[in-house]
Amino acid sequence: MHIVFGGSFNPPTYAHYTIVQTLLQKYPEATVLILPVGDDYQKPALVPFSHRFKMLSLMFKNFEQVKIIEHEKKRAYQGTLASLKELNQHYDHLHFVIGSDHLNQLDTWINYQELLASYPFIVMNRNHYMTIEDAEKLYQDLPHRFIFVDFSQDISSSEIRSNIEKYKDMIHFDVYQYILENNLYKENTHG
Repeated sequence: MHIVFGGSFNPPTYAHYTIVQTLLQKYPEATVLILPVGDDYQKPALVPFSHRFKMLSLMFKNFEQVKIIEHEKKRAYQGTLASLKELNQHYDHLHFVIGSDHLNQLDTWINYQELLASYPFIVMNRNHYMTIEDAEKLYQDLPHRFIFVDFSQDISSSEIRSNIEKYKDMIHFDVYQYILENNLYKENTHG
């Protein structure tokens, strides 16, 4: 089983770390494929892919079952489905991780209907944001498979970017050091 965990990871936080730990506890034979979005992804304050890749590598350096995937590094953003189809050529039994807070926005994703029908979704249910019954009702007319996993840690990357010093306890020490050494997120820091 390969679990694809995508995101901007800008920066990677202890919430991301805990999600991976939770997934590996629930699926001890799995490999987690961390898929950071490329620089083409339109998101404010996104630091270059090379920095996000390095921070993820530092944070997960002791995880044998975690691979950081450079798949989206240089290509134009084509959506999750396109990435999963390409990954499926190299990895079998793909499952896709999504936060429950994103479920009600899935209809804005590129080819979301095919995405739902093609891959099982592991839904990290942050603070019981949505019940599985609500999710099932939301997509009752579309083929899908949801596996809900409760998750209570709520850390915001944007909050961390706003003040690295204030929120440094929400990121891995090696990530914090890397941010300082490379002067990342300086323009966002207040006081």
